[in-house]
Amino acid sequence: MAKIVDYMQYDYLKMLRGSHAAWRLLAADQAPFIAAFFYREFLAEKRRAIEEDRLIEDLEDFIYESKRGGSEEQLLRLPGEYLEIWSDPQHMWLRRFYGENDEVRYDLTAAAQKAVEWLIGLRKQSFVGTESRLRTVFDLLHQIARETDLNVENRLAYLRGEQEKIQKEITAIRESGRVQPVLDELQVKERFLQASATAEGILSDFREVEENFRALEQRLMERIVTWKQGKGELLEKVFADRDLIRNSEQGRSFAAFWRFLMLSQQQEDFTDTLQKVLQADSLRALVKENHLLHIDRAWVEAASEVQLTIAQLSKQIRRYVDERYLLEERHIYEIIQRIECQAIQAKGDIPQGVFAELDAAAPKIDLPMDRPLFVPPQRTRLENHALEAGSSQASVAALFQQVYVDKAQLKRNIQHLLQQKTEVTLAEIVQEYPLQQGLTELLAYLVLAGRGEQHGFFDESWQEILFERDGRKLLTKCETVVFRRKGRE
Repeated sequence: MAKIVDYMQYDYLKMLRGSHAAWRLLAADQAPFIAAFFYREFLAEKRRAIEEDRLIEDLEDFIYESKRGGSEEQLLRLPGEYLEIWSDPQHMWLRRFYGENDEVRYDLTAAAQKAVEWLIGLRKQSFVGTESRLRTVFDLLHQIARETDLNVENRLAYLRGEQEKIQKEITAIRESGRVQPVLDELQVKERFLQASATAEGILSDFREVEENFRALEQRLMERIVTWKQGKGELLEKVFADRDLIRNSEQGRSFAAFWRFLMLSQQQEDFTDTLQKVLQADSLRALVKENHLLHIDRAWVEAASEVQLTIAQLSKQIRRYVDERYLLEERHIYEIIQRIECQAIQAKGDIPQGVFAELDAAAPKIDLPMDRPLFVPPQRTRLENHALEAGSSQASVAALFQQVYVDKAQLKRNIQHLLQQKTEVTLAEIVQEYPLQQGLTELLAYLVLAGRGEQHGFFDESWQEILFERDGRKLLTKCETVVFRRKGRE
């Protein structure tokens, strides 16, 4: 019988079922609802660190759309309550943290992303690119064998073979005056989908690296507040843990990727190559529903989050070294240290009820002279009128004619045009996607423009927007609104 690897042993899988956040998400009763929302908010748009207010509003819209679509999910909680549950220690599907302006933000955890990506892999594909993947396997194995072979004769034989192939191709082009295609349409499509899937997988790797460094930062703070020995011994252990992650296979791979990505020559080469690939006739249908066009920007943003986490770790170390030498703050630091020690001890088993109390920050001052003079309350007079019978012929049609604007569709309209241009005006959007709900829909576009930091309003410039309503052509004037592609300087 074949040997079963450790990570597929029964005991390990049984433990994993109850401890891993990805498994808990897949086993949740509301897994379809949760996974669909996570994909729409984070993965489809490749967004990270979404503000709490914006995420709550998007969740409200998503809940409304789900109920409107006939969903049988028992969605009885408020959007804010769902976010708190999904980010608590029992679930760990979202990471709740504070941004630069002390505003609450949320990001998807690596475990939740794995669960959603696994569900994506269950989709029914029109075809499976077996030939492309098989060729990739062969090419990688040949590359490993070739680059690890230090035999001089073998290396020279390989280079001569490559030289002969190149020379034959040059001769054929000169004789015929044209280039013979090497790949057919099916092979081009297969390789494009494989490249797209691999590019998407890189984003998932970034979240894992970031979580590793964040876990290191948490262990650092726990050691600082509980450490009783010398500072040198503590810093030695901290730097050892940091070097362990940096020098790990995952850390070295990320460092190499970051160096490669930050080279301007590589960025230009990737952009030029991608533009040439997307012009292929066989890929036109795939490009509309593929996000590979802006994947390099998503890589940079995700990798920057990892770098910020690393910088935060260094900041915590420097802060610890500096603050312990400030004698005037030693007493305050000792008090904070005792509070943190109690918090760490209670982290695993939080007691119920009140287990710690703090005195009021300031005394309450009650000045008698600040009280207003007594003013007798005015008596309310009630008039007794006989109730008149109302008409029973009133129309209730207005109750069924409420206007609903699908903000998610408006966002998709904007993103679709921004894939073609770096910026687009509101008038261009309306021209491409005519207004269906009149001024209400136009107002929704203005709200979306106000929420995006990269978008802008121009008071000195006005634009005219023409639309139809009830068979009539209407013209409205508003400030010029420009939607810009995220990440544009």
